[in-house]
Formats: sequence, structure tokens, C-alpha cells
Amino acid sequence: MEEMLEILVKQLKVELAKKYQPRAYNMNRNTPGVPKTIGQYPKNNTKRLSDSIGYEIREVDGEEMGVIVMEDYYWYVDRGRKPSGEKRDPKKDNIRTTGYSSGFRKAVDDWVKEKIGTFPGLSFETTSFLVRRSIWMKGISGINFINNAIDNIIDEMIKRGEEDFAEQFEEFVDEKLLVLSKSSKDITYNQ
Repeated sequence: MEEMLEILVKQLKVELAKKYQPRAYNMNRNTPGVPKTIGQYPKNNTKRLSDSIGYEIREVDGEEMGVIVMEDYYWYVDRGRKPSGEKRDPKKDNIRTTGYSSGFRKAVDDWVKEKIGTFPGLSFETTSFLVRRSIWMKGISGINFINNAIDNIIDEMIKRGEEDFAEQFEEFVDEKLLVLSKSSKDITYNQ
């Protein structure tokens, strides 16, 4: 189980390091001679989420489970957030949605510091508020990095001829893998 958790943590970090097209309009996206990678950015520009990823083996209901633990806002990076502040159904989506967590706010603040700074004539606090409000009003798309990491691991194992290990890994993910936010003791994602 520990080996599978280590492989998954490594692949989660690889997925976060990939470059993704932002939701905003990219006027260079169809310009002849301009590479398609222009305007694409890694999701882990502050590396805070990537650096926070770890694992534990815990006993849950009398059974050993592999637990991936990471920053509270991982859900928004993975699944996104609906516009207009619409909240997801916690029972249906198996998450808590009581507004922005302090982790999400800090993540946005860090991103604003690194990528934007301040809008001309505005304070940092106002700029950060406007970015958070934009996310609230327009939403933000997720990148599905957890499922992508799992799929890439299984695909790679099959390519290397390790079908048995790929099957064991898939069974582990389906039956023994949980994902928690760092500040939560509740399970927020279960494959």
C-alpha cells in the first residue's frame, strides 16, 4: 500500500506541474507561428498545493486505508467552482461547501501576489478581493488532476507490461484510497 501511495503522490505532483490553458481569452491562441503553449500556465505556480501533498495509512472502520492529504483548496483546483457562488450539494458531491476556506483565500492571495501584484490604483487587498469575486461570479474550471494522475499511472503500468500491478493499483484506488484536506478530519473525496 505504501508503494502505491508514493507512486500516486509523485504523479499528483507531475499533474499539477503540467501547463493548462486559463479560462480567460487568449488572443494568441490561433495566431499562425505562435506555439499553442503560449498563454498556458502550471497550476502549481506557488507550489503550495504540490508541496502539501502527502500520505498516511490510517485505520478507518477497522480497515487499513491509504489517505492522500493536501491543502484545503485542492477540491477547487481538481473540480473547479460553479459561478454565481452556487454551492454544490454536499451529500451528492461528498464535500463541505460553506463558502471559501481560509486555505482558498490564502491560495488566491498568494497567486495574486505572484502573478498580478495589484491593479493600477488599487491596494493588494482590493485586487485580491476582485479576483475572488470574479471566481465567485464566473466560476473556475477544474483540471481533474486526481483522476488524471490515477489514469496515467494505470496506463504506464500497462505499457510496461505490469498488468497485474495495474489491476492491484486500480483495486486499491477503488477500495482503499481516501483524500482529505489538511485541516479536515472528514473525508472529502473518495474514489
